[in-house]
Amino acid sequence: MRFVTELRVEVGDASLGVDVFKALLAIDMTASMKRAAQTLGMPYTTLWNLVARAERALGARLVETSRKGGTKLTEEGRRSLRLYMAEAARRGIVLGLSDFIYAGSHDPAVEEALRGGEAYFVGSLQGLLMVAGGLAHFGGVHLGDNLQAVAAYAPHLCLVQGFRREVGVATRRPIADLSQLANMRLVNRPPGAGTRIHIDRLLRQLGLAPREAPGYYNIALTHDEAAAKVAAGEAEYTVTTRSTAERYGLHFKKLWEEDFDFVCKPEACGKTANFAANLKLGSGSQAKENIGRVVCP
Repeated sequence: MRFVTELRVEVGDASLGVDVFKALLAIDMTASMKRAAQTLGMPYTTLWNLVARAERALGARLVETSRKGGTKLTEEGRRSLRLYMAEAARRGIVLGLSDFIYAGSHDPAVEEALRGGEAYFVGSLQGLLMVAGGLAHFGGVHLGDNLQAVAAYAPHLCLVQGFRREVGVATRRPIADLSQLANMRLVNRPPGAGTRIHIDRLLRQLGLAPREAPGYYNIALTHDEAAAKVAAGEAEYTVTTRSTAERYGLHFKKLWEEDFDFVCKPEACGKTANFAANLKLGSGSQAKENIGRVVCP
């Protein structure tokens, strides 16, 4: 006897289960319907029918043929998969198709390096706990003293040195003083995200009770999603990295620098160190001198 928890998405009269999102992840990982079907152990036609049913339910194309050959997810397909994976991770569920699963904080360079892999951007603390619980192999954290955080929450894990990055306020229009933010609409980040901690601290410095700040419950899962909302006029500011602000044409006011490191299961630390050492960092981020060094509490 076994107990199985499954997250389903209800869309009108349709119900989309984990098989749909495993299919989307397999397509994203392999860039091929044929290889995705092989990964999932299902007939090719069954996979096509599964995707077609999901597209009818959602009323949008989820996959498309690549100009270079093969199949890839559309923007809507990628968005739907990302939303499902984020909600699943909050419930302690992973799709489990990869042997190198990431769970942790978001950074544009990290996301780009993980493209085609299995990644859950759930914030530093939840990512650390997911790695500690064996749901993921490694994850990015920025919790101040990252080694101390590992020692406190998951002493059986190790830390791989990563990089330093600039964090600040991103706005559509330049601001002369941080006090101007008090009456501006925010894009926040999910509970457990390291940037959420930064935002709460900033709001208190402005004399605001965080939960009373305009836009506090307007949540974005990643730095890119937060910056895109500001650029589109859905909010007036967010706290993000310099590289993200610049990519969306936003004004950036630096607040501080922080260490972004990686936690890992001991058996995955070699692969994690290689991952860290090969990151292509954006503006405002700089590799540490000891990047890739493994430290165990």
